[in-house]
Amino acid sequence: MWATAFLAIAVVVCAVGSDRSLEDKGRVELQRVRELSQQPRYGECWSRALEKIQSSCKEFSDDVQSKIALSFTHCHLQRSGRSFPDCPEDSDVKTCTQDMDPVAFNTYTEFFTHAHSICHYLQSERWQQKAESTIHRLTESSAGVAEQLASTQRMAEDLVVAQSAALKSQESILRNGEELKSTLQDSTQGLRDVFVEMRHSAQEQQVAFAEIFNRVAFLQSFIMSETHTFSSLFYNALGFGASFFLTSVRRTAGARFFLFGLVALNIYLERMICKTVLESEDHGFQQMEKIAFLVGLLRKFMVLIGCLVLLYFALRYRNISRESLEILKELKETRSDLQQALQKAECLSASVDEWKRSRPKHWQSKWEERDDSLVVLHPSSVVNAALSTFSASPDTRHYETRSTSEAQKRRQRHTSGSRTRTSSVTVYSVLVDDNEPRYSLRSRKSLNGPDVRGVKD
Repeated sequence: MWATAFLAIAVVVCAVGSDRSLEDKGRVELQRVRELSQQPRYGECWSRALEKIQSSCKEFSDDVQSKIALSFTHCHLQRSGRSFPDCPEDSDVKTCTQDMDPVAFNTYTEFFTHAHSICHYLQSERWQQKAESTIHRLTESSAGVAEQLASTQRMAEDLVVAQSAALKSQESILRNGEELKSTLQDSTQGLRDVFVEMRHSAQEQQVAFAEIFNRVAFLQSFIMSETHTFSSLFYNALGFGASFFLTSVRRTAGARFFLFGLVALNIYLERMICKTVLESEDHGFQQMEKIAFLVGLLRKFMVLIGCLVLLYFALRYRNISRESLEILKELKETRSDLQQALQKAECLSASVDEWKRSRPKHWQSKWEERDDSLVVLHPSSVVNAALSTFSASPDTRHYETRSTSEAQKRRQRHTSGSRTRTSSVTVYSVLVDDNEPRYSLRSRKSLNGPDVRGVKD
């Protein structure tokens, strides 16, 4: 540290001695410029030139030196009353000096040298201030280092004393360590034996705890299973009861088997869910939550299916007894209509007999042949057959019209119901030979006549 300080001081002294003459010249010229800047008439020009040289000497170059010399030349010629060419701030030096007269150029050359001396003086003065500040800091640092070295020496002496005491303590500790080593070996062996016993005891306790945990887990699963069983039995018993009461009416009686099947399927699926969840490795509360969630979802699904089945059977229900009663009423009305038609046919047959007796005899044989060839399968067919054969009789046509209108009115009343079955009137015309047995409507006996051939009109 001291060597560095002495070296810096020597460098400063050598630099100061070599440039002393240049600094003196620069100091004289700077003092002269400062005095000129204080003049009242032309002091402003010299003040601007002085500010320029103080601000431009930090980055000193030929161009900067030339511009400083031009500023000084302009102020000197202005003070002497001589002309000076126009030279803006941003113009080139050559442009400003090419139009100068010899006097102005000589003045410019002199001030060019003075500018160098002044800048050198300013830089040396600034550097000297920095050097003095640096030397002062080095001196303070050297004093601090000297104090630290003295303190370090004292600390080293104290450290030697402490090391001596520590050495004695270490020797004592070493002796105590040997004794402690033997003691620790004995203690370690004892602790090893204790740890072995504790390990055996811990293994036995672990086996016991495992057995206890297994029993507790079995008890938990048993309680959960039984609880779910009781709740499932209660719920499904309610399901059976609800299914029975809902299907106790005829409209939904057909859904009873399906609802009972859904309840039985729900019991089976709930048992399977409970068994599957209890066999998993989840914790107890997680198993309970999972069972409750899945069983609740299953029950909602089964209730939905049961409602749909019940609704389906209720909508598709048909009352067979009511339909049978309506059919029976229709049959009774048909029977009464048949009886009335038979009575009218008998009356018509009597009127036809009277008409035949009034006709000539050569028509009687023809009437008998035609009459014997008719086979009546329905009472109303007698009327139609007789009218189609004997359409010339006025009495017969009038009676036929009246009986037909009454039958149509009765048939319209009969077909006004929602489910009526109208019976169509069918007339069979059968050709009977003379050699085959025949059936006579008047005598209601079988006669011999020709072969029978049936043709359905």
